Amino acid sequence: MDSYGSDFATLDFDFSCEDLVPCMLCDEQFQVINDEQALLHHLITVHKFVIGEVEEIADLRQYVLYWNKLRTLDLRDYCIVFNTNGEPGSKLPSETFYLLCKKLPEDKRLRATLSQLKLRYIINQKEKERRDETFSRKCIYCSETVTGGIANSFHHLTFKHGFSLGNPDNIVNGARLLNILEEKLSKLLCLCCEKTFKTPVLLREHMRKKQHRSLNPKNKMYDKFYLLNYLEPGTPWQEAKQRHDTENESECVDIQPQETEQDCLWTDWREDMSTSMTCLFCSFTTSKVPDGLYHHMKNYHQFDFEYSTKNLTFYQKVMVINFIRTRVRDLQCHMCPAAFPTQHSLQEHMTEALHCVLPSSSLWEHQQFLIPVMNNDGLLCHLEDAEVEDEDKIIPEDLCEYKNSVLEDDKLREEIKGTEEKELDIPVMCLFCHYTVSGEESHTQICGHMQEFHSFDFTDVMGSLPFYSQVKLINFMRWKTAKNECYICGQSFKSTYNLEEHRVISDHLVVPPSSLFQDERWLQPVLEGDGLLQRLREDGDSDEELDSFDLCQEETVFGEDIQIPPSILSNSAIRQELLENMKDLVIEEQDSCNVI
Repeated sequence: MDSYGSDFATLDFDFSCEDLVPCMLCDEQFQVINDEQALLHHLITVHKFVIGEVEEIADLRQYVLYWNKLRTLDLRDYCIVFNTNGEPGSKLPSETFYLLCKKLPEDKRLRATLSQLKLRYIINQKEKERRDETFSRKCIYCSETVTGGIANSFHHLTFKHGFSLGNPDNIVNGARLLNILEEKLSKLLCLCCEKTFKTPVLLREHMRKKQHRSLNPKNKMYDKFYLLNYLEPGTPWQEAKQRHDTENESECVDIQPQETEQDCLWTDWREDMSTSMTCLFCSFTTSKVPDGLYHHMKNYHQFDFEYSTKNLTFYQKVMVINFIRTRVRDLQCHMCPAAFPTQHSLQEHMTEALHCVLPSSSLWEHQQFLIPVMNNDGLLCHLEDAEVEDEDKIIPEDLCEYKNSVLEDDKLREEIKGTEEKELDIPVMCLFCHYTVSGEESHTQICGHMQEFHSFDFTDVMGSLPFYSQVKLINFMRWKTAKNECYICGQSFKSTYNLEEHRVISDHLVVPPSSLFQDERWLQPVLEGDGLLQRLREDGDSDEELDSFDLCQEETVFGEDIQIPPSILSNSAIRQELLENMKDLVIEEQDSCNVI
């Protein structure tokens, strides 16, 4: 290095060194190899000093070492000087800044020299890696150990797992790059969009469905691993790779894997690249999934699928897709009852009437639309289930064809549909008054009524209790309400109005002590056909209390195929007692309605 003269005496020419380097103008130390922002921020805030085109400097550490001589020199002799806030009438004080950039002859010469030296160092490093056939490493996706050199590891990723890092001949310091990628995967980070996921299964499903089979093009951290970036300083690695990357598929490595399903989490993520997706409104089909189809529907049908369905669950998206496909298949508009003789006339109608929008949930939110209309529907296959939390809940990719379903029997489907509608008609009654509703939204309406008129958050209360405790609490509260007794303190009142007034004043609006309603007799319904009990399982349940009573006693077990035990109202004495209280309650309700 003596040929570069005394001007470069301060450089150590160690381009592999990542040690801290002192500031150009003071003794504070900084790490500049992986992140130069700390140094740049220090220079501009403390010293009013700016380095121009930092991204084009081949080695910032050597660059800073060279310009350390500025400590003992007059900055005006080596830098461009400019003042801020110098306009007449400016209220801010004027500040003087110093700029180093490639327009200065000495700085330009330094940058060119560092670029040549760094390129020479990188080429030598790449040549060492190319000749080192002893290199072996475990794959970042599977348990297979790849031997024969670093290039074989990249070929393995490309041809075994469908993940491309580019031409191995363009990658330098590949071992370090693989270590970084493995660390990111261990933190459950997607290598393309860098989103974090809860489980490896969710990460794998995301990368496969979203086609995230490359590195993040916006992450400049990867620049230093691509030779092209040293040939064209300042050019992002992804842009340079697109212009120069020529993959040589003939160099594919023939390695026989020896692994088990448990050892390898990523061997099944490379799905058939020929999977295509068909538009919801026309016959347009593309293999660019899913972005190609989303772009088509947005531009040609003014339908933004991702935005329109962002608040829907996975199953709701499935129902929407199958509903629209059913209507389009039958030459019917999915927004209105209109029918058409041809696909062309249907598409013209939807375009002119602006009917390429998301229909009302009352039209498509039915179980029948969970059955796929189109075989191997690519749009369904690439839906992402954000609600999946473990492997046991992963939605299978190969959805059963309609012809293989038991629902092919029209008679059976009508019977099931009739049963569902019948269940939806079960009335639901408030726990504190006679307010009763029926229909599909009855449970939601009752919960809203109890919260608004009785200050009782039913959903929050029941969400903290196991299923059988919920049953006991509902029956206990119905019994106490029928007797005009407070379910917290047991105090008795003459009217429902007085009871409600007491609940509010005494703040008896919470869950009563469990000792009051844990008796097994409260498993028997107080109200015949209690719709509130019937709807409990819709919101989920827990069997944590199964061991709190004898499962052999059939009359206390609530199952799908077991009838609810007979009501305690079958006791004539109890029924007579309740009827007397109910008469007073009805009279009060009528009086309160008249007042209103």
